[in-house]
Amino acid sequence: MAAALSLTLGLAACAAPQGGGTAVPSAPLRVTNGGLPFAYHEGAAAKRVALETCAAEGRELRTSIYDRFDAGAWVFVEGCA
Repeated sequence: MAAALSLTLGLAACAAPQGGGTAVPSAPLRVTNGGLPFAYHEGAAAKRVALETCAAEGRELRTSIYDRFDAGAWVFVEGCA
């Protein structure tokens, strides 16, 4: 029983969040083509717009595998950091 308990506690320690937990999540960044919709195949152009948008705020774009095309806009879910 003690071995099972220590194994469970050890596994729980591996799953504990790293860092101090002070990072503030940023809102998703939705970009369009100057107010017009992007097409699905224009992801590279949308990323350039997103990079420029974040740079104008003095921040950097955080890309993710969850970035997506949605109704004429490209959505960068992690936004600017």
